[in-house]
Amino acid sequence: MKKVIFILFTMISLSIYSQQIEFEKTLGKENVETLNSLIENFETKILKNKYPKLKTENAYKEFLKDILKYNYSLLENKIFPESKLKLNIYCVSDSVWFEEKSLSSGKKRKMIKTKYKCLNPKGKVIYSSSGYYCGNEKSNETLKYIENQKEDVQINFNSIYLKALEEIPNKSKFVEYYLENIKMTADPIHPYRMSDYILRNDIDINDYFTKRLIFINMFYK
Repeated sequence: MKKVIFILFTMISLSIYSQQIEFEKTLGKENVETLNSLIENFETKILKNKYPKLKTENAYKEFLKDILKYNYSLLENKIFPESKLKLNIYCVSDSVWFEEKSLSSGKKRKMIKTKYKCLNPKGKVIYSSSGYYCGNEKSNETLKYIENQKEDVQINFNSIYLKALEEIPNKSKFVEYYLENIKMTADPIHPYRMSDYILRNDIDINDYFTKRLIFINMFYK
């Protein structure tokens, strides 16, 4: 019986290791080193400072529980500078401006335009844009929207990061959940929704991918 359990444990461990190897191979050495460094800093400094008496796994859980209490203190003012990794995960706001557009009625309206940049699988910078009609370019609501747009990120669908996740063999339920949701919205999953899903479904916090997706989706912007 012990031998059977040992064999099963070894097979599971090898499967998990092969998933990690496949992911890191596609993501690339430089991006993997950057991500591992960010994860280590998040766990040893940020989580440890916030929950000094808890072990790492429990600190993650407490962090998720705090999110469910609408305590977003750890998520505030955490804008990371551009990097190769960030531009592989997200399309980031490059510039925001007003533009006048002619409607079919002949009238003209102001539009807030946002230009995004990211990296394609070959590492080349590419750009995209989106627009939003506004009523009054000087209104508080419009100005607030512009400020938010400057820090906005969208999922980079044309990236080695997404390819690396999609090519993981025997993906976990949590990785599937993450991919399904970001493909529907093109945005990171709302922290409350992700926290609720992880805790409600008893997702393994110590899992290699769980830790990285929590950090990337909630913290790395």
